This record gives sequence, structure tokens and C-alpha cells, in this order.
Amino acid sequence: MKIYLTRTLMDSENNKVFYTNPVEASQASLRIDKYIAGEIRDFSRAQVQRLIEEGFVFADDEVSQDDEIMPISDESVENAVENTKTQEDSYKKSDVYLTGDNITIDYIVDGNLFVVADTVTINSQIGGDAFICAKNVIINKDGYVFSNLFTTAESVEIKGVVYDVFALAKNFTISGGFVYRDLKVACDNLTINGSVGRNAFVACSSINFNTDQNSNGIIYGDLNYSSDPEVSIPENSVKGNVNYTNLDSSSEQKTVASIIAAYIVNLGKFLAFVLIIWLICLALAPKFLANTNNYVGKKTLGIFGYGLLSLIVVPIACIILVLLRLTSGFSLFLIALYVLAIVVSKSLFTITANNYVCSKMKINKNLGIFGMLIVTGIITFVLTQLPFVGPIISFIISILGLGILIVSILPKKINKKDEEKKEIVIEEEKTDK
Repeated sequence: MKIYLTRTLMDSENNKVFYTNPVEASQASLRIDKYIAGEIRDFSRAQVQRLIEEGFVFADDEVSQDDEIMPISDESVENAVENTKTQEDSYKKSDVYLTGDNITIDYIVDGNLFVVADTVTINSQIGGDAFICAKNVIINKDGYVFSNLFTTAESVEIKGVVYDVFALAKNFTISGGFVYRDLKVACDNLTINGSVGRNAFVACSSINFNTDQNSNGIIYGDLNYSSDPEVSIPENSVKGNVNYTNLDSSSEQKTVASIIAAYIVNLGKFLAFVLIIWLICLALAPKFLANTNNYVGKKTLGIFGYGLLSLIVVPIACIILVLLRLTSGFSLFLIALYVLAIVVSKSLFTITANNYVCSKMKINKNLGIFGMLIVTGIITFVLTQLPFVGPIISFIISILGLGILIVSILPKKINKKDEEKKEIVIEEEKTDK
């Protein structure tokens, strides 16, 4: 016997017929979704299950006498082709980037989906992840996201199928739909009139089950939720355990000792990171450490300006390039460097401030600078933790650190240009003579 699979998803030809090998006696006891996913490696169990439900999987009763591929009947091929859109605009074999007011996805996307809009409606299959920022997000009955849905919205409604959900919303509703694995959502109101295949992790004000008589709400795994107050969970709505955490309980249970311990741990992490960055600079960028005093004094305001400008301009430029589909790979790489720069900015500021203090105290040896860096790091950390003004100080320090990084790169290019100009002037003078 052979099992045949006609796939209408993620195939540039749109009418290609996929097949499995003949079923062996040792494989007769396997679930059909597990068997097909094992034979065809580019399919996940979730994709196979969906195709089984939609009738794209069938088997013959004939015994194969050789290793040749047994073609399916012409009638079956015709039926498969009829169920497949052959128009060029019905299939996108790449990532899709969209912006607008009302956006409807009626075509297959063999890649990731990135959307920023007012209302987003998905009526088709998304082969990768879906990243959606919108006022309203609707996954209709025919909508199927084969991977993760990441969304921030005022309202999210799932009528189709999503593999995993990560959502931040005001109202989140599963209306007869199915979350294949985990649901992770923070919202005001959660309504479940559909199924969650595994576990739900929820932070919300209210949870409602079975508000629609035509659909049953059920979570097949555990429900882990936090709210204030505790909500009533209907019987048999959760197959696993229900774990409740009061939103205020964590703050009420904090003791002075635990708060101090948390500050000490965070301080230790900050100092360790600063020292690591300093050691890296000492080994790979000694010129930067030698020139840090140039960034203190009259140039501080300019450095702050460079840092603030880069903080605003770089992400805007990257987003524009991504949306315009211009050098999107480079844009994503630039964003990664941008995030890394922000992460190390506080450390660079601390190192710069420490070098300035050490120069005033005439501390020249690395061991002394190392010890003083610990003191400077503690002072910087304490300043960022002060009530009310701490966040402001932290922001200023981050901007200054980012500016220091930018300025430490720019002068090299400027100096080269100046040297080239000087060489041209010298050559012109020699020529005149």
C-alpha cells in the first residue's frame, strides 16, 4: 500500500504531487501524521495534521511490485489542481512586508509575514512566523499560521489555526479556532471558545469560557494565569492543572532581605559585564581606552547629541529599508549592532568616567584602574537605582555611552580625510616650486 499526499502549500508549482514510500509491515502501527512527517522531512506534524483534516491525504489498496513511483490517478491530480490557485498573485515564495489601513491576506505566504496596519485579516496559509502590529487582528476559518503568531493589538480573534501564540492585547478571543501548542497572552479580557492544544500562560483581568453555544472552550494542558481577583474556571475546561498567581502577591511577599539580595545580584551582574567590556577593550581596542579623556569636558554635549541622534535615526532608517524591501538583510544586521551598542553603552560610559577619575588621581597601572573601575561601577549602578531620578540618570548615561561609541569611530575617518587633504596640499606646493 502507498500513501499519497497532494500539497497545495509551499510549492512554487502549485500542482506538484508529493508521495511517501510504501508502508512497511513494521510501520503499520504508526499514526499517519507521524509516518508522513517522518517520510517527508520538510513537513511538520502540525502541517501534516492540517492536510489530513482538509482531505489532501489518501491511500491506495494496491501492493507495489517494484520501487517505481506509482502515480496517482489523473482524476485525483485534476482535483488537486482545482483546489490550488494557479495565479501568480496567489502564492508568495518569500517574506512579505506590508503596511496600510485594512490589509487582507488571501494568498499563500511561503515565509514570514510582517504587517503594520489598522486591521489585518488572514484568510490563507502562512508558512512561517507572523509578526503583526495592528488595531484589529483576525485569523479567519481558512487562516492557518504554521509557526508563531507575534502580535500587539487592541483586539485579536482566532477562528482558524495557529501553531503558537505570543500576544499583547486588550481583548483576545478564540472563536472556534485552534492554538496547536501554547498560548502566551497578556490582555484585559480573554475569551476561549476554541481549543488550546497544550498549555496557556495568561496575565489578564478576566477569563471566559464557552460564551458561544456553538463552540466549546478547552485547554488540553495546564492553565497558568495571574489576575486580580481570581476568576472562576468551569469544570472540564482545563484538562491539566490550573495554577493561579495573584498579581499583587509577589510584591506583598517581598521582604527587606529579598530586596537587598536582588540589588546585590543585579549589582554583581552589572560589575561583571563592565569588567568584561573593559578587558575586551584592553585587549582589542587599547587606543579607545587611551583616548577616553577626549570625550570628557567641552565635547560632552556634542557626544550626547551624537548618541541621541543615533538612538532616533538608526531604527527609523532600518524600518524604512525593511518596509521598502531594500537591503533588508543589512537592515536586520544593523539593528542587531544597534541593540548591541545600547547594551554596552552604560559600560562604555562607566569605563570612560573611570579613566578620567584615574587620570586625575594619577593611577596608571592596570591593576589600580581595575580596582577603581569596581568603585566607579558601584557608584554608577547606585545612581541608576535612585528613586524618581534613577531612570533619568540611566537614560542619560546610556545616551552618553552610545555617543562615546559613535564618536570613537568617526574621528578615525575624519583624520584620514584631513591627512589626505594635507598630502594633496603638500604635493601642490611641491609642484608649484
